[in-house]
Amino acid sequence: MADEPKLAYGLSTNLFVSRKVGGESLVVGGVAEDTSRWTRVLSQRAAQMLWFHLTRLLFPEKSEMVTALVTTAPLRPENLPTITTQMTVDKIENGGFEVSGWVGEQTWWVRLSDIEARRFWTALDIALYPVGWQGANSKTRQQ
Repeated sequence: MADEPKLAYGLSTNLFVSRKVGGESLVVGGVAEDTSRWTRVLSQRAAQMLWFHLTRLLFPEKSEMVTALVTTAPLRPENLPTITTQMTVDKIENGGFEVSGWVGEQTWWVRLSDIEARRFWTALDIALYPVGWQGANSKTRQQ
């Protein structure tokens, strides 16, 4: 994968997550370090992978319990060229995180500070699991 084209958004802020109409995918985005705005469409599975990786890195002591409570989405066909289908998150040695996504043969990445990673995780959590951690009988979260 090292020779594949890569879009680099760099250190980003003001991240957001919203579910697309119909609920099959999510839109994520933010403001890059050069102040340009960026957005990417993620499959449900890619968004769950991103949430899972961030959960494991941000909350290592509770991640096993929390990730066991959620269901996962099935794989999506890879012939959808504009939808991110795979995600990974790596902790950066000097602080922060690098988030990478794959859209067919293209790779994109964004760097997040610790605080932006936590904000992004919260936005993903609300978009993916709107009833919260109290179970399916709880009231939907206020947004």
